[in-house]
Amino acid sequence: MRALAEFIMKGRLQAVAVAGLGVGTLVFAWVGVAAAVLVLLRKGLAEGAYVVFWALLPAIAVATIGADVGPLTMLLGASATALVLRNTQQWANALITAVAAGLFSALLLTQFANAYLASVLGLVQPMLQKMQASAPGVFPEITTGDIAALIGVSAVLWSTLAVMLARWWQALLYNPGGFRLEMWQLRLSPAVTIGLVAMMLLLSKIGGDYRFWAVMCVMPIVIAGLALVHGVVGRLGLGRAWLIVFYVALLMLRPLWVALILIAIVDSWIDIRRRLPVRPAQ
Repeated sequence: MRALAEFIMKGRLQAVAVAGLGVGTLVFAWVGVAAAVLVLLRKGLAEGAYVVFWALLPAIAVATIGADVGPLTMLLGASATALVLRNTQQWANALITAVAAGLFSALLLTQFANAYLASVLGLVQPMLQKMQASAPGVFPEITTGDIAALIGVSAVLWSTLAVMLARWWQALLYNPGGFRLEMWQLRLSPAVTIGLVAMMLLLSKIGGDYRFWAVMCVMPIVIAGLALVHGVVGRLGLGRAWLIVFYVALLMLRPLWVALILIAIVDSWIDIRRRLPVRPAQ
């Protein structure tokens, strides 16, 4: 990974090649987006916009020819997120930007791309019908609004992961250990938490085509909760084994997700990490 980051930062041609090829392959789209975002984070808007522009071409081609807007929404959302992170040096602001980009993408699709959403719904409908037949009453009917929400959630998730990958590359090259410290310290302010929860409740209350849009608003809180867990483990010097146990439990125990969200909300008010002692790693 370090070698790839060094190759990207060698010059414009290398950055454009990695970004363009990655975005065009779909499977590695988030790696291509991360390459463009790395230049944006390190060299600023002028140089980063050049790479983002050339990466937009395969993203637009995939959206028009391949009928997949994922790479396009990911690239635009990640670029905005990275720009805010570079200018504010605050992950909380960056995460809000990612959510705003996801909500905006979903809103645009519902307003101007109903035919596209209907085509995607047509592709997943047979599989959904089989799932509903095997487990009646478990899986709800899916609408075009739900498809828009799914695309928005995907945009928030993958654009955030792309920015994190780019930030990690940046730390590897120019600030060793910096990314880990940023993640350990990531914490939402009470105002941000209240805003996200209020938006989440509002979207849930509206229901209908907007019933799943609230998932986008809860994602920064989940990320803040994961950062809290990593920060506590690091601060107490507990070692990676504890993280492995935690993630296994997270996959197996659904209530643990609720606990993670609640503790992240509480942490925004009382700053749990600041109250813990610092111990050397075991």
